[in-house]
Amino acid sequence: MPKKKLLDFTKNLTYTFASNILSLLISVAIAFVIPKLISVEQYGYYQLYTFYIGYVGVSYLGLCDGFYLRIGGKYYDDLDKSLYCTQFRLLGMFEIIVYAFIFCGSLLFVVDANKQYVITFVCIAAVGICLRWFIIFILQATARIKEYAILTIIERLLYVLVAVPMVLAGYRGFEMLVVVDVAAKYISLLLGVWFCRDMIHAKSLPIKSVLPEVRENISVGFKFMLASLSDMLIIGVVRFGVQSYWDIATFSKVSVTLTVSNLVMTAINAIAVVMYPTLRRTSEERLPSLYSIMRIVLVGFAFGALILYYPIQRILTAWLPQYAESLRYAAILFPICMYQSKMSLLVNTYYKTLRLENLLMKCNMVALLLSVVCTVISTLVLNSVTAAILSILLVLIFRCILSELLLAKHIAIDVKKDIVIELIMTAAFIICNWFFGLAGMLAYAACYLVYLLLKRGDLKETFTFVKSMR
Repeated sequence: MPKKKLLDFTKNLTYTFASNILSLLISVAIAFVIPKLISVEQYGYYQLYTFYIGYVGVSYLGLCDGFYLRIGGKYYDDLDKSLYCTQFRLLGMFEIIVYAFIFCGSLLFVVDANKQYVITFVCIAAVGICLRWFIIFILQATARIKEYAILTIIERLLYVLVAVPMVLAGYRGFEMLVVVDVAAKYISLLLGVWFCRDMIHAKSLPIKSVLPEVRENISVGFKFMLASLSDMLIIGVVRFGVQSYWDIATFSKVSVTLTVSNLVMTAINAIAVVMYPTLRRTSEERLPSLYSIMRIVLVGFAFGALILYYPIQRILTAWLPQYAESLRYAAILFPICMYQSKMSLLVNTYYKTLRLENLLMKCNMVALLLSVVCTVISTLVLNSVTAAILSILLVLIFRCILSELLLAKHIAIDVKKDIVIELIMTAAFIICNWFFGLAGMLAYAACYLVYLLLKRGDLKETFTFVKSMR
């Protein structure tokens, strides 16, 4: 990697890592202050809102994913501003129609007043979210990481500065928390419009002339959108099963445990955002060696971080005693951080760089089918929340291994031995922390030292490579 590219990469990584760390701290405040002060049921409805919000991106049909894949690595000044301005406006009109239809349908079929409230604000938020994602994909694809980082910070900061004081002052309902979140998203959208104002305010082209470009973007992006959707649904299907089969309180408790695991992903995603445009500007000959280096660093760091599980679990249990039973499941879910981090930072990024979105979609669809089967068995047959949560880990491990083996074949590297070692480390973590408490933490730390000894040669090569790039 040339020194200029390395400097640009480091600068962009610093911007996005700082923004994601700040976002992580804000998310921690939201995740652990709000459920502490409001009831389990009220927090359950708030989690239901965030659950639904996660899927609104489906409505843009892969348009944003398509141009993200096609222009990744290009420079913002080289884009045809009128072309993207027209697509932005078409997307806005389309989203308004879609969510107006969904809102009207919910009035006819949703009986629960709280769920109706949730769906109403999901529909209001969805239009702004999709337009905001349009801008975010433009910024990410063209490596305008500083602006992307500011958008990330502003949305979360606005929310926490209003929501947390509101709850501390005595507000105990979920309704205003939802309103504040929607407002923060629209303010962030307006800031994004200002960042891309030369594009947003460019002269629109005739719709007929833009339709071929829209079709091409959707054609390219739809497969990746399906891959991303099936990725979310792997966990989403289990959460939906829990919400449907058990009560809102159980859904709330499971959501808290998942939130703890998802917080770790915030920092990891910071690197993934920077990696894609950087890899698109890197020669294909260097991709295999870069993959092996990043893999060693990421997996080694992730397994080391898992040592902190026991003190984190004890602190959270003391802070949120009403969720004590569900927080025990973090012993099963924490290894998700390693596998999801590897998927987000490495596997997905490489699939996008090599334009293998069709293969990625197939891997995720297979995993989604397995998730549906596991959810049916754990809820309808076994009637076990523990089995449902364990199925999340098993399916995500299966998806990660399948995707990585197929990717390794494309870039001609061997990861089979590493995968076996990682499975052993994952099993060791779960057994140690599920059954043995503090002694388990010490036992897992010993396992991690053995892992470092086994990988000392790879770690030494990685350190030598990084040192040579200075």
